[in-house]
Amino acid sequence: MDKEGPIYKNPVSHIDINRSVNSIEYITFKDINTEYFFREFLKDISTNNDSIELNLINNKAYKEAVIMSLSRDASRSEILLQMIRDEQKTFGGSKLFYLNDAYDKILVIAVPRSMEGKLRMVINRLNKINEKVSRINFRIKKENLEVYMKRQSLKDKKDIIANMINERLKA
Repeated sequence: MDKEGPIYKNPVSHIDINRSVNSIEYITFKDINTEYFFREFLKDISTNNDSIELNLINNKAYKEAVIMSLSRDASRSEILLQMIRDEQKTFGGSKLFYLNDAYDKILVIAVPRSMEGKLRMVINRLNKINEKVSRINFRIKKENLEVYMKRQSLKDKKDIIANMINERLKA
């Protein structure tokens, strides 16, 4: 590492859902504001959400919820966390899903009999994030190779090892 920052950049982790049945919760409820399950999501629900969405929540229109655990917490990468926040919102400004305080779970709430459609939209948004991550990682890999080629004359073993990792590790 030099004084200006790292010589080689690390790739951005993809977002993934823990797919074991025990890590997914399906909940029917009466009031999101009084249910224990939702306490860790209340900050994200009330922050930067549009008035229509908040009205639906306050008027108890939502009756179904799915909580999914992320495979790794999104806060470890500011870039990934920002992409998730960007994809949370619909065109109207409502949030499609919510993150808990630890950024390791996603909450999807829906009116009765509409959960499948909303989950499809959320999964499409997560796929969109992963496509962006793949493009970013391709650029990072290319930039790391360019840095290695410039530094190759130094014959530094650490550069050779870093380049080997950059070339061969599937992450």
